[in-house]
Amino acid sequence: MSINSAPVQRGPGRPRDEVRRARILDTAADLAAQDPRLVTMERIASQAHVSRTTLYKWWTAAHELLIDALQERTHWSLDHAEGTAIARLTAQLDDLVRIMTDPSTEGALRAVASGAATDPEIRRRFHEHWLAPRREVAGQIITAGIGTGELRSDLDVEAAIDAVFSPVYERAFYTGAPLDDGFVGSVMRIVAPGLVAAT
Repeated sequence: MSINSAPVQRGPGRPRDEVRRARILDTAADLAAQDPRLVTMERIASQAHVSRTTLYKWWTAAHELLIDALQERTHWSLDHAEGTAIARLTAQLDDLVRIMTDPSTEGALRAVASGAATDPEIRRRFHEHWLAPRREVAGQIITAGIGTGELRSDLDVEAAIDAVFSPVYERAFYTGAPLDDGFVGSVMRIVAPGLVAAT
């Protein structure tokens, strides 16, 4: 008996649509981990054992689905509310490296970023749902650090965000240099002195 024809046992767990949606997101992320070229609506529907009509009820294109899959698997990476500004930025940078080196998320992120390079709509959604939330958190951290006197009062917040996080994307998407265990520390040893207020 196929998955679609199996009798559904209703219980106290998550609603059926929520379970189905989670399965679809997992399928998309898993396909991207194998090969981003495999991520099509048709293949996702087949692998997740749902109809294409079901997919298009929630998403209009594969890149939208991948962005949701990324958000589902990386929501923890936005929560850095404790510690000094430098410690919080370091934790955020470390989380980005973890995402970029974890097979369950790296493929999806790479696929969406690749699409964003050539498609304005993918670029808009990538910025709105991936880059902007992370930049907002980093900006809040930096602004708080300026407020406490930890960071320089004359900082250009947007430029500071670029300085901290651009090296990860540079290595991941362009140079192919390793994102190894010492990379985050190396970046922060270079960047932090330019952020911290003189004592």
